[in-house]
Amino acid sequence: MAIGIVKTASGAVSGVEQNGITVFRGIPYAAPPVGALRWRAPQPAPAWTGVRDCTAFGDMCIQNGGFVGMDAFLHHPQSEDCLYLNIWTPANAAGEDLPVHFWIHGGGFQGGLGDEPLYQGVSLVEQGEILVTINYRLGALGFLAHPALTEEDEAGACGNYGLLDQIAALRWVKKNIRAFGGDPNRITINGQSAGAMSVAALLASPLTNGLYSAAILQSGGPRPGTRTKAEAEADGLALQNALGCASVEEMRALPAEAVLAATKPAPGDALRFRPVVDGVVLREDPYDAFLAGRIGQVPVLIGSNADEGLFAPVNGETFAAFAADAKRYFGEDYDEFCALYNFTEENFRRSSLDVQRDFAFVNIRHVLCALSRVHPCPVYQYYFTEPILLQDGTFVGATHSAELFYVFGTLDVLGGSTVEGDVLEVRKGRPQYQLSAQMGRYWVNFVRRGDPNGPGLPEWRPAGGGEYMHFSANDVKSEQTRRPARVSFIEKHRPD
Repeated sequence: MAIGIVKTASGAVSGVEQNGITVFRGIPYAAPPVGALRWRAPQPAPAWTGVRDCTAFGDMCIQNGGFVGMDAFLHHPQSEDCLYLNIWTPANAAGEDLPVHFWIHGGGFQGGLGDEPLYQGVSLVEQGEILVTINYRLGALGFLAHPALTEEDEAGACGNYGLLDQIAALRWVKKNIRAFGGDPNRITINGQSAGAMSVAALLASPLTNGLYSAAILQSGGPRPGTRTKAEAEADGLALQNALGCASVEEMRALPAEAVLAATKPAPGDALRFRPVVDGVVLREDPYDAFLAGRIGQVPVLIGSNADEGLFAPVNGETFAAFAADAKRYFGEDYDEFCALYNFTEENFRRSSLDVQRDFAFVNIRHVLCALSRVHPCPVYQYYFTEPILLQDGTFVGATHSAELFYVFGTLDVLGGSTVEGDVLEVRKGRPQYQLSAQMGRYWVNFVRRGDPNGPGLPEWRPAGGGEYMHFSANDVKSEQTRRPARVSFIEKHRPD
């Protein structure tokens, strides 16, 4: 018998039962951040009487295109009124104390939504966890800093409204999840890409103490370069000028579409609107906090994919551009780079992915090795290499976001929620589905007790000694560096 009507602090809600799992869609965890509440910390959701029908997802945060698949725009309404969460629970009654998996979507802090089919991990819930996904404010609506906003906030916080939304959602879950059958003392925060960077920020924030029991960071996480308050406020003043407004109040009065139009990034632009070290929500760069162990004292799991093509200080869309950037960056070691990575015009695409892959891998290993020396809880690393194909047969490897379909057990929707133009299909077959089942079990184990290991699974050893778990359809095992010469070269040139 599935769980029925649930009483939350704001009012009662009803969901829909699907094969023994009850889904509650579009529960408001905060007041709509519109009008006078734009660019303010989230406020409590207004209470309601009677039973609220929570069978339809809430609107996704209004956003510019390019950060989520076009199918999301076709099938999901957008609105500035977006602070909603969704719950999948296998519980039959309150008080079952099931572990909670709290998911934060990616999208460069500019796009995305919490209810993509990709994230609806029914196979995880069937193993006895509760899955929560959220929407939060994005782009300039979620990460605008401005001197006037700093001044009007009692604590002097600014620029982290999207992070404050995530914290408000965590607090809501902590307060209400027992009524859905969950354990408020076993909440694992997990995110991918910008979601992983969000998790890193939440681990480093002084505002989140006691809100989570473990953390997972997929294809993202702590990297140096979080915006300073001065940089972020300068961006806010530049936006005010671009909008032709005399004050923040005039900016609040504009339609959200006007703010989006003025902040649409051009190709190659840095993403200006993202978390900021404001002294309140973030007191320091999360990267520095990780290296020093100044984060939540909980088990941590971090990993990356083989062919993400992200997170590297060397870039370029053409062979000539990449070569010029590599010469600038590696200097007198450029010839060694070319030899190690077979960097030629014919092999440009493969070698550029390889060097970017190794920068991501080395950064995570560096962070985890440093963290393991000062952190009282175990830390784990994974490396995902199962390749995927474009529909036209083009090989792209284990690209950014590819592991999500395996973790959430949603291989059947692979291709429905990717960045515009990159429609993907899995190589259908038993090995891929076996890999998905294994990865799901590891993740559920970690959510359950902060340790991914369990009966029938290859041992996943902690990362302190440089070990990581390698995931592919033909190879699931704990191992150390496969390409020591390349990794040593990247370690020598790793940016501080």
